[in-house]
Amino acid sequence: MKMNRVWQMPNSETFSIPVIGDFVQRYLADALVSIDPFSRNKRWATHTNDLNPNTAAEHHMDAGEFLKKLADEGVVADLVIIDPPYSPRQVKECYDGIGIAMKKEDALLGAVRGALREQIQRLLSPSGRVLWFGWNTNGMGEKFDFVIEEALLVSHGSDHNDTICMAERRKNIGQGSLFS
Repeated sequence: MKMNRVWQMPNSETFSIPVIGDFVQRYLADALVSIDPFSRNKRWATHTNDLNPNTAAEHHMDAGEFLKKLADEGVVADLVIIDPPYSPRQVKECYDGIGIAMKKEDALLGAVRGALREQIQRLLSPSGRVLWFGWNTNGMGEKFDFVIEEALLVSHGSDHNDTICMAERRKNIGQGSLFS
């Protein structure tokens, strides 16, 4: 696993942080089909979504529903980018910002991310990658037989949490996967 740590100023638009934007662009360069269910105003991926209708995203749906829609349509992606709100407070701020009442289950981030993992598993090509951004390295994990390929820790100094950027791929491509 490749690992690096750098310092850069924080920004609520994660991919506007230069080193993180470069990290994403490097993986996008190798992907023919990419999906970003939390794209905000970055239209870098082939299929973009953001719950906020005031963003430049192609779709404005719940992230889980968006991923399910693509999977049901038979989309197969080389890259899925997951950059959700990192905390219940951030989820609430996103919902409040567009006039949606946050439900109790929306704050259960582990359950929400678990549902995303199920849909990602359906969408990802056998050699595909998932990029995760947040405050932990849970990612797809062992349950789905993924291995961390690269981790980038971006320190923002002071009392800011680091942003953890992680690239994962399947351990055994073609061996016991959904696509073998």
